[in-house]
This record gives sequence, structure tokens and C-alpha cells, in this order.
Amino acid sequence: MRKIALIICAAMMIASTTLRAQEVKPIEASIEDYIALLNQNGYQAYSFDISPMKDTTYQVQFEVREYVAGNPEPVSVQPYGRGRGFKSRTMVKDFFWRELSEEELADIRDASVDYENGVYSRAEKITVGFLPCENDSTEVGRLFVENQGSSGFSLKLKPINHYGVYNDDVIYQYKPVPFKTSVFENGKFIPLAAYASFWFDEKYSVIRFCGAKEIDPDMSTEILKDTPHYYVIGVTFTKFE
Repeated sequence: MRKIALIICAAMMIASTTLRAQEVKPIEASIEDYIALLNQNGYQAYSFDISPMKDTTYQVQFEVREYVAGNPEPVSVQPYGRGRGFKSRTMVKDFFWRELSEEELADIRDASVDYENGVYSRAEKITVGFLPCENDSTEVGRLFVENQGSSGFSLKLKPINHYGVYNDDVIYQYKPVPFKTSVFENGKFIPLAAYASFWFDEKYSVIRFCGAKEIDPDMSTEILKDTPHYYVIGVTFTKFE
């Protein structure tokens, strides 16, 4: 009898452990969960490290170049930024265009990232961000220079030619793709991300977008040969003399 009781007790313990192991219990959402949620709702961001240039002041000029299939040259070029663009650093001396009060000088000193070397603020990364838009034929986004400023941009999209397979539906479908690392050169345009249209595959009668997850800086990647329309968002750093 004692043996039977022990067996029953052990079985109940195992059953209890199994039930606990199969529980679905709430946990705190992670950063990755939020990122996935944002991505699914049209938010996408690509950041690039520019910290090796932090000890020199550069003019940072973003540029959006538009391309169409069969033409290696851009059909339009649009610069973005305030005036001549952004600066990679703001120096303490930049505030001395007028006479400052002692209180203002103290505020500048307290806010400076490296007051001893005369640096008020500096960027160590830049970011290209894509945002959701209610208009299917337009994409919007924002270009960031860390601690220095940002600028919005918009892209005019083209419908996919599906040769009537999808009846009279007008379909816009694009995807952002980052570029691989580029070697920095003063005054050289550096591609950061492409925003490319899906295309209609006549062989299988489907709309598709497939290929590499990153694009080569020389723009030789197959995706750019398949897509009928795309934009390249890039940046040029020019050293201040």
C-alpha cells in the first residue's frame, strides 16, 4: 500500500511539473520585439559609424539620386540638409560671432562634449530612416547627423508594370536595402541605402524582390539590374579648411 502511495505521489509531482513547463506566461517585451513591430509598420533605420572622423570638422551633405532601369546615370539628384549641409562638429568658437555674457559662456562650457579642446558637440554616427506614409505613391524618411541635426526627405514612387495580370490594380511596392561598407575619401559620394521597387517576373507571373541583403558600393549587385526604379541615399564628407 505504501509503495502504491509513493507511486501515485511521484506521478502527481511529474504531472504538476509538466503542467508548469507548458504554461504560457507573460514576459516583458524586449527591444528586439519593438524593433520587429516598428519594421512591420513601415519604420526602418540604418546607422553608420563615422567616429574615426571625430577629430576633424567635415561638411556633411546628404544626397538622393534617382535611377531607372537601363540607365547607369541618375535621372535626378536632390541634396538634403540646411544650406550647405550639416557639420560633423560644432566648435566652441562657433558661438563667438557675438559677445556672450558670463552666464552664456558657462552654459556653453557645461554643455560641451570636450571644452578643453574647443569641441561643443560632434557626430559619431549618421542614420538614414524610412517612415510609414499614408500615400502609396510616396515614401518619406529622415536623415540624421548625431547631435548636429536632421532633415526630412520624400521619394516619388512608380507603380509596378504587371501587364494586366493583377487586373487594373495599381501596385506600389518598394524595399530599403543597405550598402556594404565604403572606404572614406574626402569629397567622395558614399552610398548608404537604396530604396528599390519590386518587379514583375514574367516567367512566373509574380511580383518579386529577391537577392543580396546588402549592395556593393560599385552598384554591381544584381538587384539593381532587376529593379525598374530605385533611389540611392548617400552622403559626401568634405573637410573644412
